Amino acid sequence: MKIGDKVRLVHGKESGMITRIIDALQIEVEIEDGFRIPVAKKEVTVISSEEGLLTGKASAPEAGQPTSVKTLDGTIQIAFQAFNDRTHRVFLINERNCAVLFSCFKKAKQQTELIQSGRLDGGSVLSLDEWNTSEFSSWPNLIFQFIYLLPSVEKIIQPYSTEVIVKAEKFYKNKKHHALLKGVANTWPIDSDLKLENKDIETLAAALNNPSSAVTGVAFEEPEHEVDLHIEKLEADWESLTPMQIMHIQTSTFEKKLDQAIACGMDEIIFIHGVGNNVLKNELHKRLSKNKRIDFFKDAKKERFGYGATLVKLK
Repeated sequence: MKIGDKVRLVHGKESGMITRIIDALQIEVEIEDGFRIPVAKKEVTVISSEEGLLTGKASAPEAGQPTSVKTLDGTIQIAFQAFNDRTHRVFLINERNCAVLFSCFKKAKQQTELIQSGRLDGGSVLSLDEWNTSEFSSWPNLIFQFIYLLPSVEKIIQPYSTEVIVKAEKFYKNKKHHALLKGVANTWPIDSDLKLENKDIETLAAALNNPSSAVTGVAFEEPEHEVDLHIEKLEADWESLTPMQIMHIQTSTFEKKLDQAIACGMDEIIFIHGVGNNVLKNELHKRLSKNKRIDFFKDAKKERFGYGATLVKLK
C-alpha cells in the first residue's frame, strides 16, 4: 500500500484514498465525504493502484502508442499542489517519452527515509506525500534516483540522481496550470540537466564502430585539449547546486568530452579536476580504467597542476 492507492474498508461500505502512512500498522484514508480517518492496514483492501495515482487524474499512455523511442524527450517534474489551506500534495510527473524506475527519499536533518519507489510511465502522475503548508520553512529535501527504460540497449541513459531543495523564490516563481494535474501547481523540472541525448550516443557510436568511414552530414566538434571540470567553469549558477548535482554535471561533461576526443581521433586530452578530497579524481580514474579505448592515463604536468589534472592517452 502507498499514498494515492484507492482502498475499501473490509468490514464496511466506505471507500477512499490513502493520504498518509501513519506507521507500520496504520494508514490515514480520506473517505468520499472528505473526512480523513485512521485505519488499520489489515482493515482495508486496495481497489486500484493506478486509479489512485491522482484520484483518477493520472494519464495513461494511449493505446497503439509506438514503443520505439529514438530520442529522449521531455522532463521529469516535481509538483506541489494546494489541497486545502493546510496541506500541499507532492507529485512526481513523468513527461518523458519513456517509463522510469524511481526511488524517492525524504531527507530531514541527518535522517533519510524512503517515501516511495516503483515504475512511472511516460505521461503519468504519482502522488508522493502530503506536507503541512504552515511548515513550509522546514519542508525536507527530496532525493530522487531514476533509471530510464528505453526499448533499445543502444539507447540506455545512465541512472540519474538529484536532490530537490524547496526554496521560496523558486517555489512561488514556478506556479502555473499543469495539464496532467488539471489545476494550478508549483512545478519545475528536476532532470533537465541531462547532458547527453540519444542522438549524440547514436552519432558517436557510429563513428567509433566505423572509424574509417565518415558519417553523412555529421561534423564532430573537437574538444579543447585541456578540459576544466571545476563547476564554476561549467555552470553560471553553480552555488545553488547540491554536491550530487555538481558531481553529475562534472562527470557528464567528462564523458561527453572524452567521447568527442575519441570520435575526432585525438591522441590525448587533459581533464582538470582539482585536488580537494579526490572524490572527482577517483571517479574519473575508475571510469577511465574500464574504457577499452584508453591507452593509459596519468597525472598531467605536475609542475603546473600538481595532482589536480589527468592526462588521458587515447589509442
